[in-house]
Amino acid sequence: MDEEARDNGVPPVPGLDMGELLPRLDRGERILLLDVRNQEEYESWRVEPRRAVETIHVPYFDFIEDTDGSIAKVPKGREVVVLCAQGGSSELIVDMLGEAGIPSKNVKGGMIAYGMYLEPVKLKLAAAEASRYELWQVNRRGKGCLSYVIVSGGEAVLVDPSRHTPWYEGFVAERGARVVRVLDTHVHADHVSGAPALARKLGVPYFVAAGEGFELAQPVTPLADGERLQLGGARGVSIEMRVLSTPGHTPGSTSFLVDGSYLLTGDTLFVASVGRPDLGGHVVEWGRALFDTLKRKLADLPGETRILPAHYSGTAEISADGVVCGRLDELRRTVPEMQIATVDAFVEAVRGAVRDPPEAYAEVIKVNLGVPASEEQISEWELGKNQCAASARRAGGA
Repeated sequence: MDEEARDNGVPPVPGLDMGELLPRLDRGERILLLDVRNQEEYESWRVEPRRAVETIHVPYFDFIEDTDGSIAKVPKGREVVVLCAQGGSSELIVDMLGEAGIPSKNVKGGMIAYGMYLEPVKLKLAAAEASRYELWQVNRRGKGCLSYVIVSGGEAVLVDPSRHTPWYEGFVAERGARVVRVLDTHVHADHVSGAPALARKLGVPYFVAAGEGFELAQPVTPLADGERLQLGGARGVSIEMRVLSTPGHTPGSTSFLVDGSYLLTGDTLFVASVGRPDLGGHVVEWGRALFDTLKRKLADLPGETRILPAHYSGTAEISADGVVCGRLDELRRTVPEMQIATVDAFVEAVRGAVRDPPEAYAEVIKVNLGVPASEEQISEWELGKNQCAASARRAGGA
């Protein structure tokens, strides 16, 4: 619409990209967010910055039916930013407010843009580690999804990348590296993975383990439990990634231990909860497998191992340096499920902590197994935050 407005000699509507807005909200800048979506959309999914933001909700159709009354609800003398689902309705509201003498800006792409926005955060490694590799956590803020980029000696491995594949290609290129392998920790249910498409385009190995009961309709390069992957050796710098089978959230869930220090756990273990074992309808069987993973498979890892999950439930889990991360010894003390002593009590606890998953999850799983779907369908299925965790303290969340 901005291009069309310029062609007609009409000044474009002032706008903000999500990449501009969210960092400002995180800093606590005094911005008033005017959300004009309908009540159901507003209640189900909102922008969540790291600091509180003042928000008022006045639906778009209220502005249409009672323009003066709706405008009167918007304070003057404030920096107003208007948000809707895709950026179209909010653009019209910005025009209305401007005519009433209230300057405002439109959030380009609306909540769809929020759901797609990727924020890379570089982990602060010890000097000896930083001389050999970079480890980046890519935060998909609107979904609470986390992916990872590991770079060493001009080579890069991607773990759990989202379907916005050009972003990852550009990011790796900016690091002066090339992608040599793409990995998924499991068959995701809340979002469509970009890993298979990236691997096909770049001609590199792709791995995911679906596990018993699931049939992959796309090729993978198998990896065995305990297998060690080398990264960066072409330039004389090498780090190791160890493959750990960690079933429970799904039968094929796999974790990757980077340089012996950082465990990419997928949805097996989060920083405040564990992965829900019910998405395949086998909460008892998968719950028992998850208990074994947490109590036995992870038992030999040092307490100082850093846990880097694939999801988080809210901004409170983002540390001051912008990373979602926890020490294994601390999580053993603070995550309720990690403290449960018996398998039966564990299964009962996680069974009581989960609610019915969104209906779209079954469709997303099919896509990640290799069944095609349209971009329109996928965009609809991906709306909203993930619900991949079980917590004895609270149901839902991820």
